[in-house]
Amino acid sequence: ARARRIADARIRAPIVERARPRDVAMRCGETTAREATSRAGDGAAGTRGDEDGFVRDAGVGCHIALDVARANHSSWLLGAEVVDPDEYSDDAEFPDVALDADGRGDAPRLSATNVDVSDAVKVAYITVYDVKCYGKGNKSLAQGVTIDNDGRRSTVTTFVCLVPPRSMAHLCFLRLEGRDVRDVRIDSDFRAWSMHPKPNDTHSQSVGFPLRGERFLCTQNEGGELTHFFSGNLHAVDFRCPEGTPVLAVGDGEVIEVCDENTLTGIAVSNLFKWNSIVLKLDACSTPETPLRNASAECATTTEADVSTYDVRGGDLFVEYVHIRAKSAKVKVGDRVQRGQVICESGSVGFSPEPHLHFTAFRSGADTADTVRVLFEARDTGATYLPRAGSYYTDSVGKCA
Repeated sequence: ARARRIADARIRAPIVERARPRDVAMRCGETTAREATSRAGDGAAGTRGDEDGFVRDAGVGCHIALDVARANHSSWLLGAEVVDPDEYSDDAEFPDVALDADGRGDAPRLSATNVDVSDAVKVAYITVYDVKCYGKGNKSLAQGVTIDNDGRRSTVTTFVCLVPPRSMAHLCFLRLEGRDVRDVRIDSDFRAWSMHPKPNDTHSQSVGFPLRGERFLCTQNEGGELTHFFSGNLHAVDFRCPEGTPVLAVGDGEVIEVCDENTLTGIAVSNLFKWNSIVLKLDACSTPETPLRNASAECATTTEADVSTYDVRGGDLFVEYVHIRAKSAKVKVGDRVQRGQVICESGSVGFSPEPHLHFTAFRSGADTADTVRVLFEARDTGATYLPRAGSYYTDSVGKCA
């Protein structure tokens, strides 16, 4: 899933042999990411993780910790500690991402630190290249792959963390096997976490299903813990699909943006800032919309009680299809499209652990626009639904067995 709404990307080189901070007890009563998000969780790539809004085997090589203050509950996170800058000398440095090689020989420790005095929770995406990483209990952490636009392939491990203020998260040990620590490539993006200002914002206009085929697994629903937990992606939905699957216009409208030039793929953090996509501006419906008509709690990520809290409004509606196959666009900017028309083919371009379609909606076409929830409408029944990770969906009936 993309990070178009995360501005000013900064890919930092590793900082090596940082002085080790003095240990202090972890005060879990302080502000934590769990308290801030209410969607906290922890997981290494594995099997289904529907409670986290994300199917784990759809993110091989990605390791997620959205509540580092509860590191003792993590299956892989080494630990966490409070860091108070006032307890250190004025010239003490606290890099966002650091390797502590002091006395650790061939296994330096990788950590992420947030000493922000503004109480801002920080989100960190960190990728380690071509080195095995080991977590709690000397557990080997699964690796994934990444391929850049020039075709260069690397084996990588990517960490996704929310780090509370004045805290340090110890992510893993690196197994160098004789390599110089200064030769290890580590890319990162570390910035204030942006909460969605209106998480219940729901558009009154429902949309068709974006893929043609038998059935498709939803691998990440809104609020999913891999890439859907911040404002620019909160209401996005991911569907697993083979590369080349026909991608459909979900409504009548106009093509606003087309990009199908990139070929990079995989889980490197740098892939968050390049992708292929198509954006449509959908026509306003001429009849009043009733998106919650027949809405099924079984097909949604929320309960019926939660549905009653939706802030439903009309207005402009833009939809975006991300990770599309290179050179597959069948439309150009300014073209008119009709619901069900094939506009491109699915792919795996950008930050993409596996081939899938990332679909999301906005109220404007601005790069800084926050997402808006849209419900899908089954073609045969007209029932509306909100996809949930771990369930299969089709154009004709919505959720299926």
